[in-house]
Amino acid sequence: MLDYAAQVRELEKMAKLSPPRAVTRALPALGEKRGQCLVCGRPGRACAACEGVSYCGVEHQQRDARWHDVVCDALRELRDDRAAPDPTLLPDLRVMRPWDEYEGTPQRRRRLSDLATRPFTLRSAIAALGVAAKTVHVMAASQREADVPKELWGDLNVTLVGPELPAHAGTRALYSRALWSDGAPDLVIGFDAGLLMYPSWKQTILELRGSGVPFVITTYRDWEAEAEAKLLTAVRARCLLPPRPNPWASRVAKRSTTIANDVSYDNAWVSAWA
Repeated sequence: MLDYAAQVRELEKMAKLSPPRAVTRALPALGEKRGQCLVCGRPGRACAACEGVSYCGVEHQQRDARWHDVVCDALRELRDDRAAPDPTLLPDLRVMRPWDEYEGTPQRRRRLSDLATRPFTLRSAIAALGVAAKTVHVMAASQREADVPKELWGDLNVTLVGPELPAHAGTRALYSRALWSDGAPDLVIGFDAGLLMYPSWKQTILELRGSGVPFVITTYRDWEAEAEAKLLTAVRARCLLPPRPNPWASRVAKRSTTIANDVSYDNAWVSAWA
C-alpha cells in the first residue's frame, strides 16, 4: 500500500536551495535605513536598491551577493507595489490578454496581474482541457480567493472551499467529495495549494483521483510543481496537463517569511489531473 507520508518526506528533499549564479554586476550601495546584518546579525544598513535586507558592511554584502542578487529587483518591486488592488483597474480586465498588452506603467501591469491571476489561470486551464465548465470548486481557498472581484470570474459558478476561508465567503472546510451532494462540479482547482506541506491533503487527493472530475493545481516554483507531479503520479492520478510555466502568473513578488533572499510568484506553474 502506498505510504503517502513517506512520499511527501522524500519529495520535500527537492526543496533544498542551491547556490544561484555568479554575480556579475556592481553591488548596490548600502543606504541609511537600519537593520540587522543578514550574515552575522550585527547592526547594519539596508541595500539601497531594495531596502529588503541589511549588512554590517561590504564584506558581508559580498558574501551574500550570489543569493541576494537574484531577488534584489523583485524585492524593490515588492516595496513599490504595496498599494491595495485598485477597483478602477477592473474595466481593463474585461478582455483577457497577456499582461504586457495592458496599458500603463510596469507597476500598474503588475497590479493588474495580481488582481486577475486566479480567474485568468482558471479560464486558461478550462480552455486547455477542452472542458465545458460552468461549475467550479476552488479548494484550499482563503482570503486571497475571497478578494477576487466576482465580475472577474465571469459566467462561471465558483464555490470557494477552505479551512482558512472567511465565513461569509464560502464553505470553511477541508475539500472532500462530500461537498458533491448536490452534484459534482465540472472542475476543481487549487491555487498554490501546497500539497507537500499539509498531510491533510492525503484524503482529498485520494478522493479526487479517478473521480471523473479534472482538478488543476498551481504552485509557486518549478521544483514544487515537479515534486507534486511525482506525488500525484505515485497515487495513480492521471496527468492531463503536465506541469508548465503559467503565462497568467502574478507578477507581484511574494516574499518568504523564513528565508530573506527568497521570493515567489502566485500561480507560477500549473498542471491538471484526473
